[in-house]
Amino acid sequence: MWDYLPLRSAAVPSRWFRAPLILPDGAELADRKRPRIYIAPLESATDRRILMASLVGAGLEPPRWVPARRARIPREELGAAFLRGEPVLVPIVPPRRGPDRLARLLTWAEQHNQDVDLVPLEVLWGPVGRTPSLWNLPLGNPYDPPEWERWLQVRSKDRARVVLGAPGTFFALRAEAPHPNDGLALSAFVREQAVKALSQAERQVLGERYKVPRFVVEQILGEAEFQDRAAAAGASIGLTHRESFERAERGLRELATNHNLFYMELFHRFARWLYTRVYEPEIVVQRHELERLHELGRRAALIFIPSHKSNFDHLVMYHLLFSAGFPPPHTAAGINMSFFPMSRILPRTGAYFIRRSFHDDPIYKECLRAFILYLVQRRFHQEFFIEGGRTRSGKLLPPRYGILRYIVEGSRKIAAQEVFFIPTAISYSQILEVQGYVREQLGEEKERESFGFLLRMIRSLRGRNLGRVHIRFAEPIDLHGHLERSGDERLVVEKLAFQIANQINSVTTLTPVSVLCTVLLGAGRRALTLPELEAGTQCVLDYAGERGIALARELEQGAETTLEVGLAAMESAGFLQAYKDGIEPVYSVPDSGRHIAAYYRNTIIHFFLVRAITSLAREAAKERDSVESWALRLRDLLKFDFFFSERDAFGAQVEREEASLVREEEAGLPPMGAAGPRILLDYLESYFVVTQTLHSMSNDEPLAEPELLRRCLAVGRQLLHQDRVHAPELLSRVNFRNALQLALNLGAAERCAEGYRPGKTEALDALARDLDHLARLARV
Repeated sequence: MWDYLPLRSAAVPSRWFRAPLILPDGAELADRKRPRIYIAPLESATDRRILMASLVGAGLEPPRWVPARRARIPREELGAAFLRGEPVLVPIVPPRRGPDRLARLLTWAEQHNQDVDLVPLEVLWGPVGRTPSLWNLPLGNPYDPPEWERWLQVRSKDRARVVLGAPGTFFALRAEAPHPNDGLALSAFVREQAVKALSQAERQVLGERYKVPRFVVEQILGEAEFQDRAAAAGASIGLTHRESFERAERGLRELATNHNLFYMELFHRFARWLYTRVYEPEIVVQRHELERLHELGRRAALIFIPSHKSNFDHLVMYHLLFSAGFPPPHTAAGINMSFFPMSRILPRTGAYFIRRSFHDDPIYKECLRAFILYLVQRRFHQEFFIEGGRTRSGKLLPPRYGILRYIVEGSRKIAAQEVFFIPTAISYSQILEVQGYVREQLGEEKERESFGFLLRMIRSLRGRNLGRVHIRFAEPIDLHGHLERSGDERLVVEKLAFQIANQINSVTTLTPVSVLCTVLLGAGRRALTLPELEAGTQCVLDYAGERGIALARELEQGAETTLEVGLAAMESAGFLQAYKDGIEPVYSVPDSGRHIAAYYRNTIIHFFLVRAITSLAREAAKERDSVESWALRLRDLLKFDFFFSERDAFGAQVEREEASLVREEEAGLPPMGAAGPRILLDYLESYFVVTQTLHSMSNDEPLAEPELLRRCLAVGRQLLHQDRVHAPELLSRVNFRNALQLALNLGAAERCAEGYRPGKTEALDALARDLDHLARLARV
């Protein structure tokens, strides 16, 4: 039983600190005679004075008792005053140590069966109706000014106002609380409702796009379930309960975003300034898709999952969503981006950094799980890149399941909460980093992100024009609907991830450069005349039109405009070779530019994949077996590089493409090189190189993956010199890595403690024969 509580008698408020008071829509405060507890952020002494004075100015009774560090009011005196209806002010953040004033007051009310009015309120700073600018920097953040500025600016017009959240009552909230008999859990629930009410009141003043979480760490730490899970995780690695709790708090503070309205506004401007150095200011987007997402976001949590091709992805997504009035989504960022100044800026705009590996830290795993669950439960929008990192090949990378799994687990606990995944395709006319990606494919190490890296990137933007950015949103995926339809519980997350990836691919936009690269590489090493290029481009446009594939504006204007824009862009970027001294100009991709061209082709290759497989299977079936069996064999060979439909659905796709090919042949139409077998050649030859590298290794001398990939590059260069393989773009660490996965899957390679070694000779020989045979057919 407690005898004292750290509260003191409130001082008489000064008129100097009065600010306008804004009541929530339709809210009325209850009878003054009932006990009342004001709940507010109290970190600022000036804000506390403003709250007191503003309540008086609005004709409301101010707190009689306020928090104190040393003063202690005897239990009998405080209890009598509280029951008489003298209001008490308590902090919205629970104390790190010492008695919890709110919990003890609610316990007092419980013992006396007394209902209590609970009134959340706070001082809201910052301009309304205009956005801050860089001129605000010398005086600090206008939404969270320093103490001295609060004192000076309280009387300034449009700088401060007091907002009241929708009030509640003790009895009503106790009936809703999950643990009404636990005093600390009950006070944590009351605080959580107060935070929600203040957030809603804040958005009424500032707008919907300022929906941001508050006191995240404190709320999660106050959850009994999290405390139990963190303690169990700590015990598994030999930590005491206190040590586990302290490490959990550090992990949560590492993850939790610190949204800052000032930084959000400035980052929005910075994002636009940076991407418009190289891209057109207008982001090409379907407005009806944004409007639909707006409506959906009012009642559901939206999880944006964009493709990841460039460091500009987050910038353009942030700018688009913020400009369209969406609250900034909580974005999962790699720990590699936590360099100065991004380590200070990004968390204030909604990004949080995730460690690359935390298998040996079960407490951090629980922190990440709890943080994501918190966001889902409170219906905050999120964004993460399901590929984990930027693609170096142009294709979508295999999905990572971590964050997706946590979201699925969390949604099972809140069946009433709607959650929608928004697969998003970001397409660029050209990619700024493509040269760096090629160097990495050829064996160079990735440049580490740093402040110097950022400055060099900004300097590299000068005088460049890389065209447009296109963003398309696929059909939203209802998570609960997906869970209801899923059969095997063990495969729910995997099936969801592949559905997301396929939908991202389905809304990718064809651009002039990607189409021309596909046409040129589809011709092999042969140069094409302008009429041949135009005919090949028109075939792609017709094929895309039949299948409803999204087109960039230039492609909508026809093949001639596509050629004009695409050839100019490729020539300017240095990966187009034009010979104009003969009868007519001819165009090709030089060997030095084939990796770049392959990157752009790979961004759209999925649209032509089944047709290319069908064409190659038809050639193979002329010698033995059926088209269907060869198509299924190719599907199995390429399954680590591409996303395929289920076996039966894939078979139906092959039948449709075969029927289409037969009709075109009967009509005397030329074959569409952009979807011919040649677009598979570099993959087949990359895989063949890996089989030859494994053949050259000894079982007694396994190689670690980095060394094995270097050996594959060396063997690939040798085979190119010997003319045993023909596509220079086969030299790709991404392709080699996927080929290793295939070899492991087929028993042609084995993994051991030291790395990789050859597998069964029969399996390796059979794989090499099939790849060599199919590659020879693809070259024809």
